[in-house]
Amino acid sequence: MTAEPHPRRCTAHKSNGDPCSRWAIAGGTTCPAHGGSAPAVKAAAARRVLAQQARAEADAVLAHEGVSSVDNPLETLGKVAAEVLAFKDSLSRRVNALQYGLSTTNSLGTEALKVEVELYERALDRSGKFLDMLVRNGFEGKRVALRESEAQVLVGVVQQILAAARLTPEQDKLARAAAREQFQALAAIEGQATR
Repeated sequence: MTAEPHPRRCTAHKSNGDPCSRWAIAGGTTCPAHGGSAPAVKAAAARRVLAQQARAEADAVLAHEGVSSVDNPLETLGKVAAEVLAFKDSLSRRVNALQYGLSTTNSLGTEALKVEVELYERALDRSGKFLDMLVRNGFEGKRVALRESEAQVLVGVVQQILAAARLTPEQDKLARAAAREQFQALAAIEGQATR
């Protein structure tokens, strides 16, 4: 099923300065009389039509699959980067195993080693690109700011609960000390998990 893009008027002008009233070729901006029949123009227009069709098909598949939108692009980028790094580490182990387990006289073994090394090099490249994106977008700083913001909300909720509980001054002091200890323990656990 090939969807024709909506036709547009030719963007060229007649010799008297009036705009051309003919339709532009599909995927192009000019009519056949104003350059739309040139092979290079037709080829570029055909590529644009194919790209539009591919995009429409991809959008239809995503809509059919019910793919949800990305709420937090930076968090999603971090998850994808983690997957890329894990893939790179997996390939690294495979390359190391191949280097010491294959004879270079065996042409199949040499080809296998070559393929594994090429995959590993591509994974290294991708890892570098993802890490660069994370650094350029201030991923760590934004992640820390988000955590601090979440912590402030949580502290505010605890303070409201304590105020609503109408504790005696001594009970309030004990409850706040216990909450502080729990927050510190959580921070220590998170600190160990990120190392």
